Amino acid sequence: MPKLYRTALSLCAGLLLVGAGYAHAMSLANVIDLRTQGSLDESGIANGALFYQNVDQSSGTGFIDPFLRIQDSPVEEGFNTDYRSNGQAPLDDKSDPNYTHSLKLGDLATVTKNGVDYYLFSLDIDEPNSGPLRYISLDEVKLYLASAPDLADLSSASLKWDMDGAGDAVVYLNGGALSPGNGGDDMQMLVPKSFFTGADPNSYLYFYTKMGATGNMSADNFDANASFEEWRALVGQAPPPPTIPEPTTLLLLGGGVAGIIGKRKSLIRK
Repeated sequence: MPKLYRTALSLCAGLLLVGAGYAHAMSLANVIDLRTQGSLDESGIANGALFYQNVDQSSGTGFIDPFLRIQDSPVEEGFNTDYRSNGQAPLDDKSDPNYTHSLKLGDLATVTKNGVDYYLFSLDIDEPNSGPLRYISLDEVKLYLASAPDLADLSSASLKWDMDGAGDAVVYLNGGALSPGNGGDDMQMLVPKSFFTGADPNSYLYFYTKMGATGNMSADNFDANASFEEWRALVGQAPPPPTIPEPTTLLLLGGGVAGIIGKRKSLIRK
């Protein structure tokens, strides 16, 4: 084979390898690494949404409502719904209706940051506080709308926002360095309201998530390994506390209660 021809073939092969490597690099995930508390890489953006470590980024008013708990290993997924089959919610949902339930779009409070309006969701993970199993990956989040609160699956729901909508994205979290154990938020996610422009506020928001699906990288394990993970939403103003009656009202109320009790006692004696 002539030397010039061999050189041309080698050059083409090299270009192909470079092209393949470039294509692979282009397909790599948008990695938002939140594992080190206070690190420079403490926030990230995926399809317009902002991701933060457990710091209060909100400027809205309201209260945090837990609406989805999931638990499985090594991968867990689920979505919020009122649907139950023999008492069990779909996929890897925890079935307690206090923590896995429907959520109306119009109930969400608005958070404004740098002139942009967002909906705020927070994530509480419960991975081990130390050791190789302390990490977990957030691989998918998809937000849907539907007219019913009790869907058994999301085939009929309308997809409004996808964490991977602008390219594959993944968030790395640390069960030890952020907010150890259950009860404290490890991450906040702000999704632009613009994705829901024109939507009926009475429609139901379905929040699908998958965690632990990232393959192990060197010594790092991103599986779901401990108890449940919980998603919460910033919703509208909490209802006001009950009004305490004036003292005279309390006296009247007390007399009425005493009368009722006396009547019950007299009925019992009969």
